[in-house]
Amino acid sequence: MSVSGQVNWPPEAPVWNFTWEVNDGDSEAIAFRNINFRGKKVCHKASLPMIRVRYDSGAGPYKDPLSIGNMQGPVKVYEHNQSGYRHLVVESYHRIGQYHLVNRWFFRSDGLILPQLHSAGLQHPASHQHHVYWRFDFDIDGAANNLALAHVATGGNWGYGTGWMPLPRETWQATSAATGWAVLNKGTNRGYLIDRGPHDKPSDAFEPGDMYATAYHGTEDLKGRLGTAYSSQISSHVNNENIDGQDLVLWYIAHLHHIYHGPEFEWHVCGPLLWPLRY
Repeated sequence: MSVSGQVNWPPEAPVWNFTWEVNDGDSEAIAFRNINFRGKKVCHKASLPMIRVRYDSGAGPYKDPLSIGNMQGPVKVYEHNQSGYRHLVVESYHRIGQYHLVNRWFFRSDGLILPQLHSAGLQHPASHQHHVYWRFDFDIDGAANNLALAHVATGGNWGYGTGWMPLPRETWQATSAATGWAVLNKGTNRGYLIDRGPHDKPSDAFEPGDMYATAYHGTEDLKGRLGTAYSSQISSHVNNENIDGQDLVLWYIAHLHHIYHGPEFEWHVCGPLLWPLRY
């Protein structure tokens, strides 16, 4: 059975407004819709539609769907205080085989968004990598006039600050080419900066990308049905379309390495940091 909720937080003076849902038949965990911060649009939709796992032993690979069918208990929505900041937390807990997976999103009072996957357990006694795919359908101040940028170590100035290079067409990148990304509204210069999380490892041959930027098409939002254990298939959406001043989608991929040291139950975490710009 599908579940959903509405958030206006904090209740005394809301800065975050959005709806969340977990839909029967989909496998993208919690999908957040119409995310607004301080009354300004951030995302049309944000979710975690794909996890792929590769074992060094040769077992698998696997594609692990986060669905209402493997969700344990209800979606939790609660307040958390840390380092002087208030956070609203929305999370779901899932079991897939021997894996314990917590899909946890922090919405901080100053606009920071922290999507995280927490993983524990072992399906096989071997080192392995979880490749975790977040999909952000950004609508910064609306669907139109958005632009993706990459921060490149070679420097250069394209009018958005040193090192910030516009991405005018659909593309994908690894952190060897860019150290971070941003999505801006070209009219207001408002946007969000996407930084790699402190536990996110570099891409590899199993998943060479750390970021994909694509034009928005409703038919390409497959709600967890895109990809297989062997391929994410996001590259099939990269067709050199113009995304300069358009409605665009940014995929962020974290690569979580779990080194096997024997039987254990230890939590590991990955996920990006999304920082507000001029909100």
